[in-house]
Amino acid sequence: MVTDIYGEGGSGKTQLCFTLCGRNAKLFENNDDIAVVFVDTSGTFRPERITEIAAEGREEILDKILVVRALSAADQVRSIEKIADINPRLLIIDGVASLFTVDLHGIARHLALMNHLHNLSLAAINLGCPVVVTNMIRSFMNNTVQKYVSRRNHEEKPFQHDFGRELMGGSVSIYAHMKLMLQIVQSDKHLFRAVLKQPRNINHAYYTITRAGVSDVPWP
Repeated sequence: MVTDIYGEGGSGKTQLCFTLCGRNAKLFENNDDIAVVFVDTSGTFRPERITEIAAEGREEILDKILVVRALSAADQVRSIEKIADINPRLLIIDGVASLFTVDLHGIARHLALMNHLHNLSLAAINLGCPVVVTNMIRSFMNNTVQKYVSRRNHEEKPFQHDFGRELMGGSVSIYAHMKLMLQIVQSDKHLFRAVLKQPRNINHAYYTITRAGVSDVPWP
């Protein structure tokens, strides 16, 4: 399946990708094949973070990861063309829509992105390879203070939240089998929340970011 993980800046999208990347690389470290293809569209890939998550600093784990630095939408599209030859266990594209908004305009950007996502869907289905993409939110500040309810003490606790829309979200949603939205709950306490938007689920999970990657935490 194609899983779309989107959210505001600082909500842990890339850190979740690093966690998936590191743990899958470690899982298949005794296999000769490439475990993960990581397409980096904005220069966010950090090898030292991967080794910290996966193998306590062992750099050989990086041999299981193929990193593609895409500098344009065309680079990003071409990076998928040889995916069948590589046959990875996981494909990650960190920032799936960003380059399309820079390089293309109007309806052309939506058509190009949808075609790209269509090819990603075919790769996921035909190769049996999970595809994870991240996307940002184009947001604007709203003075409203939302509240979340603590299951433990049934008290309402306020948290600030940016309101906005996923970047080219309509085009992404057509081909995304699952959509997961990440939110900042309390930035000073490194507390975040994940909400499954597609298929819709009223439940959600809280998480934090540690040296070992993204980890779930009890309900506040």
